[in-house]
Amino acid sequence: RQVDNLPHGERQVADVPPQAPEARAWLGSAVAIKDPTSALFLRQNGSNLLIVGHREEAALGVLAAAMISLAAECRGLGTSVPSNTTGSTAKFYILDGTRADAPEAGYWNRLAAAIPGVKQAGVRDAASLVAEIAAELAARQQQAHDDHAPIFLFIYNLGRFRDLRKEDEYGFSSDDQPASPAKQFADILREGPPLGIHTLVWCDTYSNVTRILDRRNMQDFEMRILFQMNGNDSSSLMDTPEAAKLGVHRAILYDEGQGTSEKFRPYGLPSNEYLASLAQQLAPYSSRST
Repeated sequence: RQVDNLPHGERQVADVPPQAPEARAWLGSAVAIKDPTSALFLRQNGSNLLIVGHREEAALGVLAAAMISLAAECRGLGTSVPSNTTGSTAKFYILDGTRADAPEAGYWNRLAAAIPGVKQAGVRDAASLVAEIAAELAARQQQAHDDHAPIFLFIYNLGRFRDLRKEDEYGFSSDDQPASPAKQFADILREGPPLGIHTLVWCDTYSNVTRILDRRNMQDFEMRILFQMNGNDSSSLMDTPEAAKLGVHRAILYDEGQGTSEKFRPYGLPSNEYLASLAQQLAPYSSRST
């Protein structure tokens, strides 16, 4: 930004603070007359997304739409993420807890094949993938700059990942022992967002959420999507029983940090034809995603 009103006709460039990196994930069509519903991931504590409800296909559709929009945006097809972030383009990690007999089985594989920079693991290999992200988090904490390329961790069907289950707060642990996957996961949720590491999770019930996450972990998810559920669970997640009134094809995005909520229609699963087209559009970025 130039300043023109200096003496003797001098012109100088004023220091303008850089805009903090952010990334927007599109989630569904708004019920109100407004832009589609989206979640904005800022580099600040609590900037993670939790999805809760008995809607496997709908949850997969929301997460797929989020990943696609984030991948497009972070690779220059959008404008929210600055191009001067350090290192490579955004990386995506998937913990796929899809049941083998579920109709959605195999969809994450097809989605991952369409997007460069995706690493995927199932229930058995969850610990190694979480350890890799935890190591990246530790490395970022030791560096002076904070303009790292974004990392997004997607977890589908959280209840199946027992390695991530909260530890007994009265249990004995030694500093000489390596951090458990549950401890590493908690660190990622708490310390990751300010350093560009965000987590998006779907869990089928609030009861299963509380088996994995403790109260402090819940505070690390300021953004929450609720499908139809009973009033008590709704009140626990967003302080009102509003989700008990939802129809089958509706959801609520609740932002605890902003104190806002909005109803929306979740996006459906992108077709195989769409994924093939997406792969062609993102192919030029595959060499830069490692």
